[in-house]
Amino acid sequence: MFGEPNAASIVEVAGDDVTSVVTLVGNPRSGSRTRSLADAAVAELSARAVLDEPRVLELSELVGITFSAEPAVAAAPVEDPFAVVRAARLLVVATPTYKGTYTGLLKVFLDRFGHRELAGLVAVPVAIAASEAHRQSVGATLTDLLVELGATVPASPLAVLEPDVADAAAKWASAHADAVIAALNLSAE
Repeated sequence: MFGEPNAASIVEVAGDDVTSVVTLVGNPRSGSRTRSLADAAVAELSARAVLDEPRVLELSELVGITFSAEPAVAAAPVEDPFAVVRAARLLVVATPTYKGTYTGLLKVFLDRFGHRELAGLVAVPVAIAASEAHRQSVGATLTDLLVELGATVPASPLAVLEPDVADAAAKWASAHADAVIAALNLSAE
């Protein structure tokens, strides 16, 4: 999925040879559609710019959330997931909509960052919702949260309704990838 982009359309991002990417998935279920949508967004951006293969942090695996009878145990521990996020140049933050906004799991994780602690990062909010009102709400609130933490959010969020997930990343990238790539170039200066 993250192989070599089309050389004719590739954009070099200023600074590093490749841009470090972290995908943060706030769904309490690992392997979700939320993760798939975030992966598709990164793939679309990778087709347009030189990006490193993303480091994926599935919060459900990091903290051992479970909705089954099995005990909650961290399945994929990361020594310091906060350092992983801080080291990224591009942060893709994905969440399903729970009760009209991003998940509590994502909120608890992001609350560990101080005001403006993500300054210098370019962020892409990604969300899936069941209703149009929730789609608009979660896109706006997730964007506001990332901006509060200091991240640059150069494009509209990739916020889609559940039935529209299939082609959403490609449509979003067609409209917004250039803004994300331009912001990555500015953050490298």
